[in-house]
Amino acid sequence: MSHPPKVSVIISTYNRPALLERALESVYAQTFCDFEVLVIDDASPCVEEMQRLVTRWEARFAERNIEFWPYRIAENSGYQCYPKNRGIERASGDYIAYLDDDNEWMPHHLSALVAAIEMDFSTDMVYSRLHYVIEDEETRQRLLEKVGTAPEGDTIGTAWNPQKLIEKNYVDTSTMLHSKGAFWRMVREQGYGWDETARRYGDWNFVHRWALAGLNGRLVDVITVKYHWHKNSLQLTRPAIETPITFNYAQWLMTRKETDAATGYTGSAQTH
Repeated sequence: MSHPPKVSVIISTYNRPALLERALESVYAQTFCDFEVLVIDDASPCVEEMQRLVTRWEARFAERNIEFWPYRIAENSGYQCYPKNRGIERASGDYIAYLDDDNEWMPHHLSALVAAIEMDFSTDMVYSRLHYVIEDEETRQRLLEKVGTAPEGDTIGTAWNPQKLIEKNYVDTSTMLHSKGAFWRMVREQGYGWDETARRYGDWNFVHRWALAGLNGRLVDVITVKYHWHKNSLQLTRPAIETPITFNYAQWLMTRKETDAATGYTGSAQTH
């Protein structure tokens, strides 16, 4: 490229080359072209298969003049937050977009989100809506048993409201695009980006702290992501004991503000 890309696409992956293949197909199909791709492999044991895959995709993206950067972490980190931080450290784009290796973007994903964030340059993050796909009946039953529901089809978007993040997360990692500069502002204030100690719900933790740092977000009210429920989904395979509170007291103290008019937080400690 003769100039830095507008968007850096970060895909964290571990030992799921077939799913990563599908994810990369969806990135390749984007109608928006001004991006680079960073695949951060969290020490997958299938080294040769992953090497063949990234070599093949490097050549395919080169045909479209899109930079493709594969990185391999030496030792498995245990979750997706560490690879995301390593990806951002290497990113060249003005904006960061994420795709989990078991999900896929619709072709208009990047074009819709970039257009939305550039409508108002005071916007720090935009996010779209999901379409849930349950891949088989076994997965449906496991969802019902473990989660109590089996989400399927189009989701309803939730407008940006930091107070609602106390109750639940409504911004999935694969739906978000944010300013790289805003990310580093959060790091300067809080000392870290994605919480590398988290074992689950890293996106909830991230978005909640994003709001506490005084950064904003905006819903792009269109479906742009297919979220796949499958038998190896983390929500179904992680033991319940690994589920942390989204924002623990030590983290809250680190980022506490006595009054934050932008987010409505007034310094009262709340955990979930």
